[in-house]
Amino acid sequence: MTVEARLHPRFAIDAHADVIGEEVVLCRSLGDISLGGCAFWGAGWESAGTEVQIVLTFPSLRANLPLVGVVVRSSPRDMGIRFHNMTDEQKWALRKHLRDLQTQTTPPE
Repeated sequence: MTVEARLHPRFAIDAHADVIGEEVVLCRSLGDISLGGCAFWGAGWESAGTEVQIVLTFPSLRANLPLVGVVVRSSPRDMGIRFHNMTDEQKWALRKHLRDLQTQTTPPE
């Protein structure tokens, strides 16, 4: 799949997540994130198809966002999660946090 084929662009940002599924993993750094899901670099710890509870933490914004996701890929090199059943409020908050983080990292013109 090419980058252009993705529905949502992915961003590398300063964020981490607590992930609760078959295992509990706290404060795991995100590899990347989009409006549709996120990825963690390194060996996956959940099986594909596992539903997980996620709390995203954006330290520079002092914000947290709880979400539900499904593991879509778990390999020795990464684990991908697709967000699902997001409320309008969760979608709005995620969009706002990603926009705010991009603004913080974009140098002024």
